[in-house]
Amino acid sequence: MRTTIATLVLILLFASQSSAEICPAFFRFVDFGLQGTDGTIYRGGPTLRAEGLNGQPLLLRERTTCLNVREIAKDGHGNPIPVVTSINYDPETTDIGLNELRVVSVDDTGHVAEQNAHLHRIRVSAADTELTRGPNFLCARPAGSQTLSCQLESPYPGNIALVIYCDAVACRMPIMAISDKLHVSAVWPTDAAFLENPNAAGADMSDKVRKIRDFLVPLSASL
Repeated sequence: MRTTIATLVLILLFASQSSAEICPAFFRFVDFGLQGTDGTIYRGGPTLRAEGLNGQPLLLRERTTCLNVREIAKDGHGNPIPVVTSINYDPETTDIGLNELRVVSVDDTGHVAEQNAHLHRIRVSAADTELTRGPNFLCARPAGSQTLSCQLESPYPGNIALVIYCDAVACRMPIMAISDKLHVSAVWPTDAAFLENPNAAGADMSDKVRKIRDFLVPLSASL
């Protein structure tokens, strides 16, 4: 009996290892894949650069999640283009003052964005919440709280909710939808003084959002 159980464990372990794709040692682009009508992920999805136009590596390679697909594309130099579900840009390469910048694929960015916006909408409807309206943001600060949440106008099409949550340590943008399947998340440092002026904070968040988009636009590749 013990031998049978041990054998089954080894089989399951081997199966899980064989189904996990190890990312190539070197790649210049990543492919977020396309889902076929059979539910299988194929190459040919949105493609982003893994290195800058000057050849500078941009990703934290160890945090790239690759998929095991039947066939992957190659760039003009013959390097593989892995199909991925998420990548993390090295914050130092962004020059935006971030702690984290991640691009992720999900089944439905609209659904994820609505879940993220739920707490902010509760705050907005509460009678004791301090509301601050700007040209492209609505911020909510609960009474007696050292937190602030702001819904901003997204720089991407689709009118998908973009809500950022800040406390005395950091601002967190869990989801800014690029498309119906792809989104960006980011974290950047802040302090208690940041929360004291919601109008300035909302403007600062809007500026961060613009800079993140401006960073990603030239990295989008059509191969």
